[in-house]
Amino acid sequence: MKRRRGRRGFWWWSWILALVTIGGVVGGFFYGKKQWENAPKDYLSSAKLSVHIRAPFVGRGAKLAASDGRLANPSEEAFLRDLKSDDALSPIISKLDLSQKWALGTDDALGELRSSVELEYDRQMKQLLIIISRHEPNESAEISNLIANGVAERVKVVDEQQKLEGLKKLELELKPFILEEVEARAVLKKSFIAKGINAEPEPGLSERPYLLDPTILDAHLEWNAALEILEGVKTSQDAFENHWRRPVRPTIVIENAVPPPTFAGPEVEPFQMQCALYGLTFGLIVGSLLSLICWKLFP
Repeated sequence: MKRRRGRRGFWWWSWILALVTIGGVVGGFFYGKKQWENAPKDYLSSAKLSVHIRAPFVGRGAKLAASDGRLANPSEEAFLRDLKSDDALSPIISKLDLSQKWALGTDDALGELRSSVELEYDRQMKQLLIIISRHEPNESAEISNLIANGVAERVKVVDEQQKLEGLKKLELELKPFILEEVEARAVLKKSFIAKGINAEPEPGLSERPYLLDPTILDAHLEWNAALEILEGVKTSQDAFENHWRRPVRPTIVIENAVPPPTFAGPEVEPFQMQCALYGLTFGLIVGSLLSLICWKLFP
């Protein structure tokens, strides 16, 4: 009988648990909204440009396959990586004095700025969208426009770098054929000296005077073959030279960024749901303790 009264007492005081739990959920819900109102908002500003980037040289008759992603070729990938590099972003940090404004070191300010930049490149339309997300609308628009104004120079920098890398590769490809021609010419020159002939191997040198001398004739034929191969390789590389001599269309800013009138996030619901969950947990713990205390004091 006494146990039954104890159980009745526990259920009698369990209304405290329900009230505290409901109060915690409701209070957490409205507290979450207040937290959202005080949280920094993200403002997105975007500048649009027409950007033409030189495609990699793939040779005559070859087609450059588009990648599976948004980027058409490695040259564009390299260009977009360069736009978020330290060399490209450091002038913006200095011009706007963002290190002092954000109270960060130079490296941290670069990381903060880099995380605020989003680049979207349309390979079909050849258009670049520079999107900046910051907590101040004017700052986001200012940074976006500064990056947009520097795009033309970055295109030239990446283009020149790729040109130098391509020419270096051509030199390495040509070097074995040059060495082969030099070696064959040296053998021919040596055979001339052995026969007492005072002549220099030069392009267009006829082999007719040496038809009866197999040593000179063989050396002459070897040198002619090496020279012909070398000239053929050089001719094939002319197409690459023409590829880099062709001008690229200039970069044009289609739309400048303007300060956005409204923020893009964060949304209020996640704040409310999170704080309501905290309130539920708090209500269950406190309500259970209060119910237990009342049950013990007033069985």
